[in-house]
Amino acid sequence: MQRNHGPKTSTLTSLRQGTTDSHAVESYYDDWADSYDETLSEWQYRAPDDASGLLAPHLSDGARVLDVGCGTGLLARALRKRGDYTVDGIDISAASLRLAERHGDYAQLIHHDLQNLPLPVPDNVYDAAASVGVLTYIEDAEALLRDLCRCVRPGGAITFTQRTDLWEGRNFPELIARLDRDGLWANPHITPPQKYLPGNEEFSDEVNVIHTLCIVS
Repeated sequence: MQRNHGPKTSTLTSLRQGTTDSHAVESYYDDWADSYDETLSEWQYRAPDDASGLLAPHLSDGARVLDVGCGTGLLARALRKRGDYTVDGIDISAASLRLAERHGDYAQLIHHDLQNLPLPVPDNVYDAAASVGVLTYIEDAEALLRDLCRCVRPGGAITFTQRTDLWEGRNFPELIARLDRDGLWANPHITPPQKYLPGNEEFSDEVNVIHTLCIVS
């Protein structure tokens, strides 16, 4: 049997375009789940490591973190290298969640469409939330980020990423400023563009990623 080394061409096209069709996202991540970690390693995907490095200085041992769009668990594994945290994950892909459960890095895993708000999470229960490589596929990213401000306690941190080719077109600078003006978060820290998938010729140097970290008010 031929081994699957990554998503099929039609899937990769959707990945590049950043579809916000939940059914399509669920389907191609379910199909890709078994080879996802290996493929991302080949593509030199470093966003989870970079995000964990950005978030860790804001976490104490035992902190509760919500991994929003957790997939197979790359962020939880990156966080585990930096401290003793309790991480819950939520994702649309059941196949990815099964793999995440197998790795054993999450206290709780929730199967849920992130575009169906509010998230099935109580208010103010987390010390931080992270959404890495996810907002590309969310039609109303502002609504999701506002809901994360509900889930994270005041003084907690939220970090998220967006691709450089979608940053201006989806109006992320204004979105971040608007939530600051509305008193939902403060002190937004926005990184310069970072490498996204340098080992993938479809992305390479054309598409990078910007990390943002904010403190919930």
